[in-house]
Amino acid sequence: MNATPIARASVTRRLSLAVGVFLMSVLCTGTSRAQESAPPVLLAHTEFRTIDSNKIGQRYYLLISLPDDYKTSGISYPVLYVIDGWHFPLMAFMQQNNAFSKKMPPIIIVTISHGATAETSRTRDFTPTKVKERPGSGGGAAFLDFLEHDIIPFTDRTYRTVPTDRALLGHSLGGLFVLYALEHRPGLFQRLIAASPAIAWDNRMLFSAFEHLKQLPAQVRLDLSVGGDERSRDDLAAFAKLLDTTKPANLDYRFTIYPGENHDSVRLSSFPAAMYWAYRQ
Repeated sequence: MNATPIARASVTRRLSLAVGVFLMSVLCTGTSRAQESAPPVLLAHTEFRTIDSNKIGQRYYLLISLPDDYKTSGISYPVLYVIDGWHFPLMAFMQQNNAFSKKMPPIIIVTISHGATAETSRTRDFTPTKVKERPGSGGGAAFLDFLEHDIIPFTDRTYRTVPTDRALLGHSLGGLFVLYALEHRPGLFQRLIAASPAIAWDNRMLFSAFEHLKQLPAQVRLDLSVGGDERSRDDLAAFAKLLDTTKPANLDYRFTIYPGENHDSVRLSSFPAAMYWAYRQ
């Protein structure tokens, strides 16, 4: 594992300022080149880092969203790990909105991205078993090891974190991985959010695993959700019923169906509600 910072927010701001000054000077000359090379929009209180897994053979991008007062507060924060890089803008907005809404305590959000290889790499990393219909699947164990032994320690070394308060959020295959992590590392995360998890994966293989999950080593909160218009709604309802029957000790969970939402739109409803519930006081 090799962890190196790509860019810090302060460096990016200076670069953007320089670009802005240059563009203004070009504009004053009457040329149209300013519109062709406009500076990027920056998200406040964010950082971008990379971390490599030699075992998996993948470079990962860590998109960090920090509380507004992180640089001056001197305090440590819980960490929410979010699967899939495309969720980062939404997570950054949630971070900013929370500063005003006060619906949950301030946290550090680490969104894990595969970059340009996401479409294929996420199938490899988020699935617990190989399925012939999905080439390259079955790398969930290796990714979970990388998350536990590399990404989390790197985050704890780099930022002021509360190691006893970690959360994991995932959607679709990412949600499947969240449940897999709960089964195989029940003490690694204290808060889990599985939105529309692909629970039917490999003939509902997680059903049998959770039938034998009688007790967790410590208290864990699990938010499970699905859109009302999703084909997987019945599978998720059956999984929630399984939890109702087995009642694993130390597992505090809820299951929510969001009417009228499909597999993609449900995220805008489920993510904020799940985070508020998981971090409730």
